[in-house]
Formats: sequence, structure tokens, C-alpha cells
Amino acid sequence: MKLNPSQQAVVAARGERILVLAGAGTGKTATSVHWVADLIKGGSRRSQILMITFTRKAANEMAKRIESLISHVPKFGSGDKITVGTYHAVASILLRSEGEAFGLSNNTFSTLDESECQSIWKSALKQCGIEGKHALFVPNRLQQMLSFSRNTGRPMSETLDENFGKHAKKMAKVVRTYEELKRAANVVDYDDLLVLWLERMRKDPAYAAKLRERWHYVLVDEMQDNNQLNQALLDALNPKTLLVVGDANQSIYSFRGSDVSLIRQFATKRSDTVTYRLESNYRSGQGILDLANAVVAGTPSALVLQSARTLEAAIDYHCYGGTGAEANGVIQWMQARIKAGAKPCENAVLARSSKALSELEVALNANRIRYKKYGGQTIADAAEVKDFISFLRVSHNLQDKIALLRALMQFPGIGEGTAAKVISEHQGSLFGADYWPEPAKELPLWIEEIQSVKELPSKARILEDRIKPLILHNYPKDGEERLGTLHALVTSTEGEALANTSLVDFLDGFALSRSTNDFHPDDAVVLSTIHSSKGLEWDGVCLIGSGSCQIPHPRSLDSGDIEEERRLFYVAVTRARQDLLLTFPKATDRGQDQKPSPFVPPETKWKFFFS
Repeated sequence: MKLNPSQQAVVAARGERILVLAGAGTGKTATSVHWVADLIKGGSRRSQILMITFTRKAANEMAKRIESLISHVPKFGSGDKITVGTYHAVASILLRSEGEAFGLSNNTFSTLDESECQSIWKSALKQCGIEGKHALFVPNRLQQMLSFSRNTGRPMSETLDENFGKHAKKMAKVVRTYEELKRAANVVDYDDLLVLWLERMRKDPAYAAKLRERWHYVLVDEMQDNNQLNQALLDALNPKTLLVVGDANQSIYSFRGSDVSLIRQFATKRSDTVTYRLESNYRSGQGILDLANAVVAGTPSALVLQSARTLEAAIDYHCYGGTGAEANGVIQWMQARIKAGAKPCENAVLARSSKALSELEVALNANRIRYKKYGGQTIADAAEVKDFISFLRVSHNLQDKIALLRALMQFPGIGEGTAAKVISEHQGSLFGADYWPEPAKELPLWIEEIQSVKELPSKARILEDRIKPLILHNYPKDGEERLGTLHALVTSTEGEALANTSLVDFLDGFALSRSTNDFHPDDAVVLSTIHSSKGLEWDGVCLIGSGSCQIPHPRSLDSGDIEEERRLFYVAVTRARQDLLLTFPKATDRGQDQKPSPFVPPETKWKFFFS
């Protein structure tokens, strides 16, 4: 790849502090790997370089690309290797080399996964005398609070006071017990890796100096996603040369603790910092970039992207009457692109949340269109949807023992054993039998009621009404949210995309959507949350839910974090290479009347698909 003048300037940079502001699609990865390769070609040892990436995938990609550039350069011995990985991967390497120096029993410690952390939290709660229903959802909350506290630098005591009030002291004891149990078992959680690394560098200046001598050059990718704990590690390491790459307007992970101010303040922390800007975009047509530039115009350090491609870009703005019509319109857009020769996998639909994609998933299933989803589970995999579908399957086929087993187990007090016994006795007949256990006495009546109507929407409405109490009972933590998912599913059966769809076709569509091993990824369109689309790109992108009540998310209006919503919108727009479609329903699924998102320039001309 031939580098442009701006990229070449970065590759040649040798200052102590270097900030590279790299816009979407501007070749930041290529620039980064050439910078490292140039160091090695100039005589630096591979082992003197540390590269920190945001994901393991990025680490592997960078390592391979660098090796292809320097394979001809001799190594300084067998140990002359670049260290490349996420913060956690690098920390794990260090802790494994001398565990006892980090306060661990030995180097054979284990790193806990999420479920194992939950188990230790439960043990800690039990030791502190907190059991039963009071402890049911506390482990997950405590884990999230502890992680957020560590990553943001906020004292855990403040977080506990805010969330537990008068019970904060008791919860503080649980947190201490959790830490003690981990140490006793010689295990660490994900955040411990970074915390222990930082603590040692701060307590042992000689150790920090040793690492500084080991890694003369440190490159940090996706600097906008760093949090306070990451920054503290960089400050303690304080390498001879630190080059950071990122774009403040792609900072979208504050819910994980990321702090956009870190990249914005980087240049002001030291007067010797040199800043470079990469603004030539190799991804998108200029029309798309003009919209992206308008979205973030006026934000601090905004980059002005210019297309380096002679590529025409088409942008359309569609407003529909409701979410069902919107889903149908998006499918028509997909089908038109595919008919014109686009591969299915080059069509992506993005949304602010996974839930917002639910109605489109149902429509895709009904139209037998394969899709792959990034971010959140597919609607077909949601437990409450599986519950709902099981009742519909029984109404269609009384011999469906698998569906009947799941349906029976939704009723309070009926376990797998009781359900299996009932199934062995009913032999395909639900009615006139007296062996139904008390909690499920109404099941035959439900099935008969569903069978009594012909249209799919009517069947779905009846079942939604009947199953509500079971969902609330079986999912006490988030029952209302799960009912929302079911309501979206039921509502979608009344939309244009599922017009005249039979129960059989509806059930088959769901069954096929969960069979992901019998088709090539090229045959599947892509659905993704905006967060999960980061780093990806497609020829055609549709952003659904581009309405004022959907993006910015209503919660951001209360929290004052509307600027992160703007950055989310910017990230979505910059995923498209050639075709970009923005859509929104005039009325949301909650009946709210909305206008276009405030992030869309007010002079934009929308096409309206309703009377």
C-alpha cells in the first residue's frame, strides 16, 4: 500500500509524545503498522516495542501485517519479538512471569470468567449472611459496580452508597470478602489483571523503570476507548516514546468506563506532544462523508473527511407510518440491492439497540431472508420468544412433545419430571383429560382458543394476553422488558412484511433462522447494533430508527450525554461505502409521534411513505 503524505509524516515521527487523530476509513491501521515497521528497519529491536489494541482481533491483524513488512529484517536473537495485545493480555503475560511479585500465590493462578465470578460473589454473600431472594440479583450488580469503579477511578464506597444506601456498609463487607476468597483460591478476575499491574508499578518504581527500559516505544490503538485505569497504566509506564491513535468522535463506550476526555486532553498534558491528522478517507463516497462531517461539525478536534475514492455515494431518507412499514421498506431496499448484484453480506442494517432490530428480524424470518446478527442475541434466541413459540407450536401440532415440554414448564411448580409425565400420558389429546397438574389446567383452553382463530395476528394476540402472567413470574428481574420484546413480535405479525403469513410459515421462518450452519456467510445480510458495528464496513448500510425519540436515546437527554449519541450516529453513517439509507417511523412502537433525529441536517429532504 502506498501511503499518502499525511500517513508518511506519521511513519517518520520520532517525538516522545505523538497524537494521531485518524478519522473513520483513513488507514490508521496501515499507518500504525508502517510506523512500527519503520522503527525496526531503522535498527530498533522488535522486543523494544509494545502495541496495545482494543481487541484481540486487531492485535492479530496488526502482528501479521507488521511481519509481512519486516520479514527480511534479522532478529536480535530468539526473544526478539514485538509485544502486541490488549491491556489485559499484556498484563496477563507480566503476571504469569512472576505471580508472587504481584501478591499471588504463584504463577499458576486462574483467570475467572463471568459465571465463575458470580459463584464467588454468591459465596461472599452467604458468608456475610445475605441469602435467599435478597441475594438473587446482587452478584451481577456488585460485579458491574466493582468493574465500573475500577475502570473509572471512582471510589467503590461512593458507588455502594449511591446504590445501596443504608446497606452500603454491609455490601462493602461483601466486596472485601469477595477479594479475600479470590486470593485464597489464587484466582483473579478480568479487572484484577490491570489493577495488580498498576499497583506494582506504583509501589515499586524500579519495576516500572524495568518495563520502561524493556519497551522504549509504546503504540496505543483506539485511544478514544481508553478509560482512567488504562490511562493510569500509561502514566505509570511513562515510556520514552508514546504514540496514540484515535478519533474522539468515535468514542462510544462510556457505559464501559471509556472517557473521551483522555484523547482530547492528550495533546495538552505535555507541551512536546506533536499532533497529526489523517482525513483522507479510503472507504466512502464524498456524499456520505459530507453527511458525517455535518453530524460532528463544531465538536472539539473534529476531523473533516475527504474521499480519496472516485466513488458516487447515494443517500436516501425515508419516513414510514410505523415500525412494521419501516421493516417492510428496509426489506424492499435489501431485495432491490441484491437483485442489482450486491452480495447479501454487503447489506447491513444498524440500530441504536438490539431490541430495535426485533421487528425486522421477524420480517426477515417470514421472508426467508438469512441474516447474521452482531450485538445482542437474535430475537429467535430470546428465552421469552422461545417460550412463546413453544405454545404456538403445540397449537399447530399436538404431537410436538419438545414444544409441549417447554410450554408446561412455564407454569409455576411444574418441573421437567412432572412435565415429562404429563406428556407420556396425554398421547396427542389435550382435551377431556383430568391428569393435567393444577397450575396448567388452563393450557388446553389456551390451545383451543388459539386454534379457534385463523389469522396469525389474532393467534399471537390471544397468546400474548395469556402468557403475560407467566413471563412476569418466570423472569422477575426483567419481565416487563421481555414482555416488550414479545409485544414487538406480536405487533410485527400485523405489519405489511408478514401480511397473509400463515402460522406454519411463521414457525418455519423461526426454525430456519436458528439454523446457522447450513449457509455461507455471503448468503446472509447483516444486522447489528451501532456499538457492534465499530470497525466494520459495508457497501450498503441502512440505519433504522433515525427518529428524534430513538437517537438520541431518551435516557441520554436526562443524563446530559447527548454528545455520545451524536458520536454513535456518526459511527453508523461512516460504516457505509456507497449506499446509505436512513429510516424512521413517524409513530414509534410506543405510539410516540416523532421527527427526524436532530443529528440529521435540518435541510434534509425526506421521502414520506404514508398518507
